[in-house]
Formats: sequence, C-alpha cells, structure tokens
Amino acid sequence: MSVTDVMPTSVETKKRFDIAILFAVCGILFSLLIFLFMFKQERDVAIQEFNVKTAQDSALFQQQLTQSLYSLDSLQAYFYSVDSASAENFSAAAKRIASRNKAINSVIWLPNAMDVNKDAAITVSLGKEDILKTEPQLQSALNEIAKSVSSPSSSLAVLVDQKPYAFVSSKDGLSPEGRLVVLIDLESIIQSSLLNILVSEIAIDLSVDSNTTLFSIEKNDLANDAIVFHEIDLLPDTALKLQFIATEAYLSEKMSYTSALFLLTGLLLSFLIASYLRRIGQHLNSLKSEHAELTERITETSSNDPLTGLVNRLHFDEALAIECGRAVRDFSPLTMILIRIDDFNPYSERYGIEAADDLLLQVSGALKSCVGRPGDMIAHLDHNLFGFILPSTNELVVQLAKRCCSTIRELDLPNESLKGEGKVAISVGVATLQPSSLLTAERLFEVANDQLQTAINEGGDRYVAFAENSVEPSVTYSV
Repeated sequence: MSVTDVMPTSVETKKRFDIAILFAVCGILFSLLIFLFMFKQERDVAIQEFNVKTAQDSALFQQQLTQSLYSLDSLQAYFYSVDSASAENFSAAAKRIASRNKAINSVIWLPNAMDVNKDAAITVSLGKEDILKTEPQLQSALNEIAKSVSSPSSSLAVLVDQKPYAFVSSKDGLSPEGRLVVLIDLESIIQSSLLNILVSEIAIDLSVDSNTTLFSIEKNDLANDAIVFHEIDLLPDTALKLQFIATEAYLSEKMSYTSALFLLTGLLLSFLIASYLRRIGQHLNSLKSEHAELTERITETSSNDPLTGLVNRLHFDEALAIECGRAVRDFSPLTMILIRIDDFNPYSERYGIEAADDLLLQVSGALKSCVGRPGDMIAHLDHNLFGFILPSTNELVVQLAKRCCSTIRELDLPNESLKGEGKVAISVGVATLQPSSLLTAERLFEVANDQLQTAINEGGDRYVAFAENSVEPSVTYSV
C-alpha cells in the first residue's frame, strides 16, 4: 500500500470526525436551549397551579368569614323583630343562631355609652372558655368598639397569645339601646379553610396592615416569583391581607422535570417536543381559564345577596344611577317597584329565623318569575324589601305589580301570626318618572317608597302606583 493510498482516507476520517463533533455540539446546545425553555414552562405551570390553589383557599376563607358575619345579621334581624329581649332570651337566641358557626367565640350585647367592664353588657360565650374574662387585651379592644358610638358599624382585629381574633359590631347601625358584637376566632377559620396550605411548603401571612401580623407560617427558601396577595374587605373599617409565598421545594414537587429527558435524548426525541409543548400550553391555558372563571365567580358573589342570590343593594344603587342617566339620554320613562312582605316581623317571631329565610327564598323566586324582559333588574334590598328597575316602561307597568301580588297569593303560604285568612302577602309601591332633569335615583326611590308606605298604611296586600304625565307616545310594558 502506497502513501498516496493512505492520505485520502485519513483526511476523510478527520473530516467526518469534525462533522460529528459539530453535530454533537449543535445537538447539545439545541437540547440545552430546549431544556431551559421547557424548564421555565413547567415552572410557570407550577406557579399558575399555586395561584389557582391559593385563590380557591382564599375564596373559602372569605366564604367562612361571610358565614360568621351572616350569623351576626341573623341575630340582629331577630332582635329587631322582637319588642324587647331579656338576658335569658338573648343568651338562648345567641346560642341557637351563632353556635352553628364554630368560628364565633362570643356574642355580646353592648349597651350604648357604657364601659364594658361594668355589668351592663351581656356576654354569651360559645367557646370552651370565656376568654373575654381572662384576656385583658380583648377587654380593651371591646372598650374601643363601645366608644365608637357615632359609627354605624365597626370592627377591630387583635392578636392575643399568638391567636388572631376580630370584633365585629352590627352593620345596620345602633339601636336606641345598643348594638350586637361578635368575637370571631380567625385562627379557627384559617385552620378549616386553609388546611391544605398549612401542611404544604407554602408560607402564609395574615395581616391588617404592613406593621400588624395576625397569623404567620414562615418557610425557608422562598420563591420570589410565586407570591400572591389577596385583600379581604368583608370586615367594616378593617382590610385583611392574605399573602401566600411558595417555596422552591413546593414548586419542585409540582414540576415534572420532563425537560431533563430532552436534554439527555437530544435530537433523537426532538419530535416529542412539539407534542409536549402543546400539552403544556393547553394545560397552562386551562389553568388560566380556571383562574379567570374563579375570579369572575368571586366578583359575581360580591354583587349578589348570599341568601336569595338576587342582586344586592350596592349593585342595585349603582344600576339605578346608570339607568336614570340612560333614560334621560334616550328620552324614555323609567319605573321602579318596591315590594315589602307584609307582617314579616310577626312571621319571623312566630316561625323563627330559618322559616323566615325560607319565606324570603320562596318570595324572591316567585317575584323573579314575574319579570321576563331582558334588562329588567330585581334585587334584595334588605331583610324583607325587594326592588325592581324597569327601563322603558310607563303607567301600564301596574300590570306587573298586579301580577306580583297575585303570584304571592297563589303561593298560599300560611301566616298564623295574622288574624283573618292568615296568608303571606305583599305591599307594592310603583313609581314611573318621565325623562327630565328631575329624573334622579334619589327622587325615583323616594316616590316609589312613598307609594309603598301608602300601600302598607292602607292594610297591605295591594299596590299603589304613581306615574308622571307624558306628552310622548306610551311605551307599553310587555306582559
């Protein structure tokens, strides 16, 4: 074999060797880029799952806190419905209504302009021990609530022996005698609503401002890109802030590290990358949609009445102001109907709070069935008052008021607290105003309320209507 025969083979071998190295380097670099990209995608998915989980648990915390506040509303509604209440009646009613909520530690009847250290206050302890007697810090906080006589409602969060509590007073204002106050054990709500997070590698902080921490669980090696804040403004004058921070261990546990396989297999498994990324993308979009749906559901809950599911007073007032402006702009009449259940307080006293709530549900369902036009709104304004907003209507809307009265009569609900037939009925006030500078939310509500009071004064179970004269052709309410 000559030298000339060997040289081409050596050059070709070196050339093939250089191409293999270049191909290997390119494959390693490409696999490394794919690995880094997929690692970030998996981390984003883990963070998004963390956001969804904390949003769900935060919503559960708000729901249980709302149930505690609803027990306060139920107590207040009960005492508004009776002429007077002794200490024994107060204690019995408080234990019957509030004891169903384990987060309520104590219920206090707080007379106006008094020192809670005196015997004038009535305290019903629902916990294992009466901590109001053993904790001076709670007594001091209750004194602050007692001194806020000019405020219709108030709340105060305190930390006692590393346990968070909150005093909340009745939201519908002071009665001539005093107000109701409940002591809520926030740690009990945290333990029941955030149980899954408490056992996870997640740091939690519950505070009322930047300087006051009520509850905290600290963890090491926190992830700076997985921090979630939720502000809870259910308590009057007190905004609770929930902060969740995931640890690197929590995110690592949620990540699959499938990207490492791609780093090892390189270009041989490159066709799997597209399907994997597609699956990751779909999963990420699904989590984002779930998070958006949950956020929308929380927003919807904040604008609806928790008992009847109808629009609440706050959203009703906002919609009324908008509809008044639209009616003037479109030059169309606007009607409001106010409906109050006749003799509701005697009914509540005769049958109890739960039966009164069932009555509200039946009446709200019946009234809702009476309204069929898109754009019409029905709301639950207070414990036995309902309201309709009916755009583009005129004096013929009394057909709807008449149908509402007859629909409630057809329910044939007994009310043994009344004489005569003893059936549940309603009083209806109707007000229709023409578009002008005088068409305002305040005036429309005032006129409708005047008609309602007239219907009540005339014995109830009827409607009274008022309609301004119009020089334009009528717009008939469709029945």
